[in-house]
Amino acid sequence: MNNNQRFILGHNDKKEEIDNFQVHEVVKKIIFEIDRICRKNDIPYALAFGSALGLYNFNGIIPWDDDGDIVISYFDYERFVNACQKDLSDDYTLDCEMVNKRYNPLIPAIKIRYKHSSIKEKNRFTLPDHTKDRGIFVDICFFMGVPSNIKEHRKLIKKSKLLMPLYIFLDAFLHLNPKRIRSSLRKHERMVAEKYRDSDYVSQTVIIPFQEHPKYMVHSLAFPKEVIYPFKEYDFYGKKIYSFNNIKEFCLLRYGDSSLHIKENLLKEGVSDKYSKNGHSKVINIYK
Repeated sequence: MNNNQRFILGHNDKKEEIDNFQVHEVVKKIIFEIDRICRKNDIPYALAFGSALGLYNFNGIIPWDDDGDIVISYFDYERFVNACQKDLSDDYTLDCEMVNKRYNPLIPAIKIRYKHSSIKEKNRFTLPDHTKDRGIFVDICFFMGVPSNIKEHRKLIKKSKLLMPLYIFLDAFLHLNPKRIRSSLRKHERMVAEKYRDSDYVSQTVIIPFQEHPKYMVHSLAFPKEVIYPFKEYDFYGKKIYSFNNIKEFCLLRYGDSSLHIKENLLKEGVSDKYSKNGHSKVINIYK
């Protein structure tokens, strides 16, 4: 098993197969554009979650993945958005709550999309995307300080879990703008970020409701600061890209021991069609 293995990630409007090589070229472009903007504006960022898994196991993107994952500090949100509004190339679009008042707070805080593409996500009915630009994307999440105690951490996440069904009902089924719920979640998020700013543990924002995904058997919600910071440069398709200080420890804490042996396990198991169905998409178009 290597990075040259072909996976079918979807089909275009002409019913032609779209594979990982085509999609990954776009994802790499977006990551390199984010890297350019962050370096120009001195904004720390890191490849995270699935992208960190790919970096550790494949020195690149997981072969069957169809997007990218990046984190920035919660306190760099406005700086990053302002930098994108000033410096983002015309080939890309920015989507987040600062530019789109219907943006869903229950998903990653920012999406950078490749304009010359389109993608229909599997969850588009329950988490509708209120934007005209629906290209292939990289998600950008917030990291913030959180309690070291897992029970306290879960209590902080519980608010978004309780509000999520009502938010989805209003947004996806009644087509109403749940402004009050969104405002309540954002106030909760800021309170947590300020209260735990100097904590020794960090994690993604507490308003993402389902962080303990049974599919991945998540072992840890939060990580010691020294595992995450300072961000370090790694080789990524011939360029230097930032990720966590200790990627191996992050993967181990987040996903468990099996996450460190994805390539070896696939070699033992053989390549199955199941791995080409793990992404977000059904229909993918790449126009140039």
